[in-house]
Amino acid sequence: MLGKIALIDFDETLLESNRAALESLGYQVQTATDGAAGLQLLEQMRPEIAVLELVLPKLHGLQLCSTVRQHPDLKGVKIVVAASPTYRVDVRRTRELGAASFLNKPYATEDLVRAIKALESVPVPPNEGRRLETLRSYNILDTAPEKAFDELAELAGIICETEGALISFVDSDRLWYKSKVGFVVNEIPRELSFCAHAIMQHEVMVVEDATKDERFAGNPLVSGGEESVRFYAGSPLRASTGDALGSVCVIGREPRKLSDKQKRALSLVGNQVQFLLEWRRQATKGRSAAVQP
Repeated sequence: MLGKIALIDFDETLLESNRAALESLGYQVQTATDGAAGLQLLEQMRPEIAVLELVLPKLHGLQLCSTVRQHPDLKGVKIVVAASPTYRVDVRRTRELGAASFLNKPYATEDLVRAIKALESVPVPPNEGRRLETLRSYNILDTAPEKAFDELAELAGIICETEGALISFVDSDRLWYKSKVGFVVNEIPRELSFCAHAIMQHEVMVVEDATKDERFAGNPLVSGGEESVRFYAGSPLRASTGDALGSVCVIGREPRKLSDKQKRALSLVGNQVQFLLEWRRQATKGRSAAVQP
């Protein structure tokens, strides 16, 4: 038996059709027809994935997303938001509220299954608990931009000749950007991130065309139109303990390759980011010790 999925939609015909299709694949499925009932279902069921219509009666889909994200028992639920093209979805805002993926109505069952499989494919390191403790020991998450990091991100983009470059850290449920070039949001759900895969590697990970990679083809960052990500390359960032923290990565809107020299240079930039992280942590400890009576 596969995982548990909650379907929340006012369209009962669609609910039953999707339920039958997913149950035939081995999923455990329950449904609700409004937002309030959907929240109760999520609290009782604790599913791995929830697929919800954005325009729901009694409790709007955005409110439901926000509630789920803040609920102490539902932080692990991955949300797929479905909406009609007539409803203008603020994708950035919806992602910030916790949506991991998007479907445009009407969608085929194959599209739903693809979105679910994409969310299920996100890897988790075997030492995840220790990894997160190590990450938080650096006190880097949610800090203000710093010129030294920003310049290293910019350098990575120049070396690889890409539109975007990022220094990212993989938190428990999100990917947070310390530095970003050509990218607007400060964080995205972990389920959407290429970097969650990059931290499983010990060398530069390159995705030449994300639309042809089954790990990412169903990702809304890849299938979202003109601003979609097609190319990715990331060098994992590791603590002195060996625990993976995040990556220095570059992204592009067109498929492409990296030369061996570019891969090596991106790895060297990653080494400098790691050195900067260690220096920053020691400097922070020194300042804290200096102010103690």
